[in-house]
Amino acid sequence: MTDLENTILALWQAIAEQDEERLSRFFTVDAEILWPNTGERFDLTGYLRANCDYPGQWSGAVERVTPDGSYSVARVWSPEGVTARAVTFYQWRNGRIVQMVEYWGDVAPPPEWRRS
Repeated sequence: MTDLENTILALWQAIAEQDEERLSRFFTVDAEILWPNTGERFDLTGYLRANCDYPGQWSGAVERVTPDGSYSVARVWSPEGVTARAVTFYQWRNGRIVQMVEYWGDVAPPPEWRRS
């Protein structure tokens, strides 16, 4: 595994643990975090609040990460039965994330009309 692959795995562990102090170390101070599905744009402080104040406990598993650290795919779930998948694109500066763009989608069966 590359250093960036290991960094992304550690990042997702800090995200799932909602560990604000450890999570902040992965980003530059001027990082920009975008959630296009909801039209949200965060600076680092805003992202830490959004992630660490997110209600409930949840876990996740990285399913794919590129060796160059350009993107990852993670499956995320909660004890309440909510499951989602996050596709995240990263831009790096000196080994830290300067921009992160995340697309979140629910993991669910297709609607009845699309089932074969």
